[in-house]
Amino acid sequence: MSNLLQKASIITTPTAYDTGKILSVKPVQYYGPELVTNGDFSNGINSWQGTDASSLLSVVLGELKIENGDGSSAGANSSITTEIGKEYRITFVSNKGTAVEGVFFGAGTSTNSVNLLDVTDNFDGIHTETFTATTTITWFIAKTLSTVNGQFSYIDNVSVKEVINADFDFTRNSSATRVGSNGLIQDVASNLPRIDYTGGVGSWKFEPQRSNLVPYSEDFSNAAWIKGGVTVNANQAISPDGTLNADLMQVTVNLGNIYDNVSGSGDGSFSVFAKYIDIKYIRLRSTNSYAYFDIENGTIGNTLNVLDTKIENYGNGWYRCTVIGNNTNSLVQVFASNTDSGQPTGLGSVYLWGAQFEQGSYATSYIRSNTGSVTTRLADVANNAGSSDLINSTEGVLYAEISALANDNNYRVIAISDGNTSNRVVIDYSNTNKLRAFYAVNNILSAFFDIDYDIKQSSKILIKYKVNDFQFWVNGFKLGSDNSGAVLTGNTLNTLNFNFGGSSGGEFYGNTKCVAVFKEALTDLELECLVSWMSFSDLGINFGYTVE
Repeated sequence: MSNLLQKASIITTPTAYDTGKILSVKPVQYYGPELVTNGDFSNGINSWQGTDASSLLSVVLGELKIENGDGSSAGANSSITTEIGKEYRITFVSNKGTAVEGVFFGAGTSTNSVNLLDVTDNFDGIHTETFTATTTITWFIAKTLSTVNGQFSYIDNVSVKEVINADFDFTRNSSATRVGSNGLIQDVASNLPRIDYTGGVGSWKFEPQRSNLVPYSEDFSNAAWIKGGVTVNANQAISPDGTLNADLMQVTVNLGNIYDNVSGSGDGSFSVFAKYIDIKYIRLRSTNSYAYFDIENGTIGNTLNVLDTKIENYGNGWYRCTVIGNNTNSLVQVFASNTDSGQPTGLGSVYLWGAQFEQGSYATSYIRSNTGSVTTRLADVANNAGSSDLINSTEGVLYAEISALANDNNYRVIAISDGNTSNRVVIDYSNTNKLRAFYAVNNILSAFFDIDYDIKQSSKILIKYKVNDFQFWVNGFKLGSDNSGAVLTGNTLNTLNFNFGGSSGGEFYGNTKCVAVFKEALTDLELECLVSWMSFSDLGINFGYTVE
């Protein structure tokens, strides 16, 4: 598979990121053709003009001299054809000359509407900056800020080029948590994407906006947690985040419990991290739904009125236990018990940490909430990768190794498009929880495939497209083909998004191990290799088994 991926024009894996960016493995960043005409002024001031009538322009020893002719700042500009949403790099050389306040440069919609990119002040030399175009015509503008008549500055070697890469723009305007490579829950700052190692293998973690309605998620000793027949001692054990902040709950009478009243309605998920000491079960109740969890062996016992339950092993004896129900109001309650049926009975102790109640039909990653009020994690959004140089509209392959967070009856989409939903290549989980792939030309489907599938299972999926030759492969098997259908004209498709293919909608909420784009329609043998598991060990790890 590694050799095949070398053929890809875009490869994104959970490896590198920066603030506001998911960095793709391939391609390595490079730059498009020069957009500035006569940026070295070898042709005099051709293609350049003053920002006003008093801006005096001339070429002296190969540099553009910008001179103030009337006691106001002077400037020079040149127009550049740009594409909205694309990133561009500006470089130029400045020499402040006699201008005390130096030179600034910017980019805008006209000579009088400048989006300032940098202030160079008294710095002479090479300047480099990037900007994202907001119009189809951008003006490069350089000005000498001095207002003294006759003062001047110089610029030279002006260059503007498109930045060519497959990095995704990423936003999440709040902090979040992930499971780090060491198995511990870690905090991730705003607008930094998350590589989550739940299960031991890294994936990009994309989740919707959720709020933890529990006001003190890590302080069960707080008075907000009402106690009956229990005592709680704070900070008695190392929690799943690796610090001494887990609490000890001791049950002193049968039916001993702690509970909190939170505000919520509809489907709700209540989860708690628990660790066994000497009492085998905890029972979680969310209004009229409850479930027993065996925290010694990591299994689920009896339930009542639940939509779903889940127990996850976080290592070092810790389990995250989750009960999901439909709630007209929300009482969240924790019992400890020696039995997993009927009323909780028995005396003993258990460690607790990280309570979370969130509206929704499934649990998401832990949201710290220790301030006495609701804490919200905003949605993960990744879009705008690629370019027409990296995507072939007439033939190619879109490949993804992904899994959904839940069967939640929403669209979750990865799409190549032209910036809207009329022309696109799609792999998605549908609102009926089916796995689908299709190719659309002007909203008409050239090919469409869908199957019933466990969308929560990590899988290798691809769609191949070429005129009269479309194929759909999953985990080593060709599950569909179509030998008729039109394709788009060249240079139509130019973006890779984790959504419907437009500005919003169908955001992909799930786990992503790889997304790749190929500019050629691979052979059947290559397609089979691309979506096959390399070994039994590889297969076992993906599906959560131990291979011996």
